[in-house]
Amino acid sequence: MLWTPSQGRLRVIHNNGIVGAEPGTAVTSNATTLLDGAVVELISAANNIQDSWGIEIFIRGTALSATASESCCDILVGGATDDVLIPALLCGGAGVAAGDPGCVHYMFPIHIPAGKRIAATLATVRLSVVARIAVFLYGGSPPPWRVGRKATALGTQVNNARGLAVAMAGGGAAASVTQIIASTAEDYFAFVPGFQIPVDFTWSASSGSINVGIGVGAATEQRIGTWFYVRDNGEKLSGPYPKMPCFENVPSGTRMVFYGSNSGTADSDNDGQIYAMS
Repeated sequence: MLWTPSQGRLRVIHNNGIVGAEPGTAVTSNATTLLDGAVVELISAANNIQDSWGIEIFIRGTALSATASESCCDILVGGATDDVLIPALLCGGAGVAAGDPGCVHYMFPIHIPAGKRIAATLATVRLSVVARIAVFLYGGSPPPWRVGRKATALGTQVNNARGLAVAMAGGGAAASVTQIIASTAEDYFAFVPGFQIPVDFTWSASSGSINVGIGVGAATEQRIGTWFYVRDNGEKLSGPYPKMPCFENVPSGTRMVFYGSNSGTADSDNDGQIYAMS
């Protein structure tokens, strides 16, 4: 096959400095548990000088050892009146200090118009958590993939800081399957998973990898994407890996499921989410 490369160069707009400091912008959760904190600007309208075809998001600082830390972040676009661009990003257990395992991160093939600010809010079960959120907007050349206008969080959340409770197989067993939605409301073309371990104050001592997947169809589902997370027994979580979404045309009216399997002992509570692009 002959690959014809696009012309031009990749341009990136971000809120990540070049000095030795924590990445991104500090975003504080509410002083009341489970409520959204204040809207915090990540990239100003003046600094957003290009149309972008992708956004990458890194979230750190929601974890605390021996403490439940379920969290959700909303990514907003606009200005004085913001619209939700990406809702309910699961980000509980994201590492805090140097040496913590990575962070929670996402990549979405979504159009970000020039001249629009990017902002975020954070809701957690804890009080006044200060997380760091870094965003990277990619553009400056033709997009390498289909680009959507928004992301939708599929399934019904348990509360404002959680996703949907999902089953998790332990000991490397075949993945458990949880239905996220019985029938999608519109056509989608790309998907990203979200995952966190909520409620538990002490995660399983057998730290390791958590493999998750997204499937479509009826009783015998077709798996369309697989990722993994890394966790430790200090209530720290990193992932998903790889960062890329899976691209699959899924028509409206389709059942979608979440797969989960832990390399060690599965924790008693697990949250899953599917983010769908349209």
